[in-house]
Amino acid sequence: MDRIDYSGRKKPYFINTYHYIGADDNMSKDLTVIGSGPGGYVAAVLGAKEGLDVQVVEKEASIGGVCTNHGCIPSKALLSTAEKIETIKGARRDGINTSLEDIDFKKVMSKKERAVKISRKAIRSLFHKHDIDVIEGTAEVMGPKEVKVKKNSGGNEILTSNDIIIATGSEPITLPNLEIDEENIISSRGALDLKRVPESMLIVGGGYIGIEMAYVFSSLGTKITMVELEDELLPNMDKDLRDVAEQMMKRKRIEVYTGSKLVDIQGKENIKAIIEGDTEEEIKVEKVLTSVGRRPTPPEIHGELDIIGEHGEILVDDHMKTELDNIYAVGDVTGKSMLAHAAYKQAEIAVDEIMGRSPKGFSKFEIPAGIYTHPEMASVGLTEEEAEEKLDNVKIGKYSISRTGRGASTGERMGVAKIIAGPDNELLGLHLACPGATDLIMEGTAALRCGMDAKEFSQMVHPHPTYSEALKEAAENVFKESVHSG
Repeated sequence: MDRIDYSGRKKPYFINTYHYIGADDNMSKDLTVIGSGPGGYVAAVLGAKEGLDVQVVEKEASIGGVCTNHGCIPSKALLSTAEKIETIKGARRDGINTSLEDIDFKKVMSKKERAVKISRKAIRSLFHKHDIDVIEGTAEVMGPKEVKVKKNSGGNEILTSNDIIIATGSEPITLPNLEIDEENIISSRGALDLKRVPESMLIVGGGYIGIEMAYVFSSLGTKITMVELEDELLPNMDKDLRDVAEQMMKRKRIEVYTGSKLVDIQGKENIKAIIEGDTEEEIKVEKVLTSVGRRPTPPEIHGELDIIGEHGEILVDDHMKTELDNIYAVGDVTGKSMLAHAAYKQAEIAVDEIMGRSPKGFSKFEIPAGIYTHPEMASVGLTEEEAEEKLDNVKIGKYSISRTGRGASTGERMGVAKIIAGPDNELLGLHLACPGATDLIMEGTAALRCGMDAKEFSQMVHPHPTYSEALKEAAENVFKESVHSG
């Protein structure tokens, strides 16, 4: 980390890193934030902008949490590279006679590291601008206004503040027969730090992390095999998006075992994996990537403070408040939604609560989710299955991306738009698979947020030719009124 010039500043930035101790370091603050990931740094900055004196405790040497350092940012940098590779491979379909001669993996990873450094620097700049102190160390919550920090540089320090926000994130779930060593048995973090492209890889888990990693490494040339315990990939997403994921995996020649589990692995190099499903299969791979989900990682909590649930989550209400006055939690550690943008929203709610306002509570219903493959997949609201569990007379409208003018002009063959409405035409869910779906889904998010019904949504004018027209056609098909469906 670059050294920062503190000349002319009253307060230090990274106290422990640079051993710069300001005169008021031991004085009580307004707000202590534990963790500097998406929920933590946003809460800290929002608090400082409200005039609060804020301090952040971060146990890692790099600020930004998993999202910046080992998740969202580096994975999307690699997915961007994979997309370019696939574009080159498919160029012949457009009459462009070219071929992919070589992939310089060292440069690929350098690009990824640049993206991480840029994001990390942006957070540091925000902290510097708003005079937010960062104490490097591991926090233990001692009480509603007290945090003990075991400093990375040695020794302990007691921090006091009017309020505490816990934002300590999550970690990969490990399986009993898969001990992650980040060399041969790797997590997504290890996959993002590989030194060379493996010849073969078994991915355990067909959720969004597994799907994205399969897309990246198959594009780079790795032979991918995937095993998923459930009967379909992406078990938490709508069934029409699951169908698109299956099509994508077939197109990329990825072998998928659903309704199956990894029962044994043997060896450290040239790993032999035993997969059990309808039949028992034995395969040999160079790497095994486990991506079966994540679990909350709460800080140490003093024994008398009962705020941790059975899965390790910090128990909070929809306003991010624990049962203890002055202690809040946001982000993955709450177990409510393990998405960075959900953590952003939760941070806003927590700071609003601290400032005495009465914000609308957190609703997972309005939080979009995205998968950054080709095609991209995105959703917001309820899936068809969830809607039918809650309501009778659920209405469905769909439209194929290939039937849009944009789809025809680009040759896009996969993808779908899907609208789910209730018996009174209320919008319940929107699901989309097409290039740029993770951006376009905001149209659906806005519609849900504003209480728009399916009829109103269908009457909005969409530019032509665009993939977004599929959303309009899908909404019209809720009422069997789509002009282009015949």
